[in-house]
Amino acid sequence: MATSQASAWVDFVTSFVVFAWIGLSGGNAAAAGAIAGGIVNCTLNYKWTFRGSHCPVANVVIKYMMVWMGSLLLNAYGTEFLTEFCLASETLDSWGISRNLRFTIARLAVSFLVSVFWNLLLQRTFVYRYVKFDTVLSVITRAR
Repeated sequence: MATSQASAWVDFVTSFVVFAWIGLSGGNAAAAGAIAGGIVNCTLNYKWTFRGSHCPVANVVIKYMMVWMGSLLLNAYGTEFLTEFCLASETLDSWGISRNLRFTIARLAVSFLVSVFWNLLLQRTFVYRYVKFDTVLSVITRAR
């Protein structure tokens, strides 16, 4: 929980700052946050959460990048879609919901869904565990 919270805070703060202060679109802001949060998440999870030291670091990095790219795409496109949907909502207009709050709602909703149904599932069963795919990765990483 602690590593997830730490990386989520880095992700959200980064994405909100670049959306609200720099003016990036919802999708690009989500991507910037995902990059920052992903670096924190992989490092903390490898060291403490999943104790992935039984897997070669190169393999963990490659598998994490594969899962992280999927997460990045799901977060960026999902946030972009939901932000645009919220920004176009006449109901939210009538309630006086600000542009930044609409982005925040979209970002939190998408992030929660992706973190539970993509990141946690794949990190627990694939990234930090030694699986058959590690045999292939070990051959590839030694072949350099």
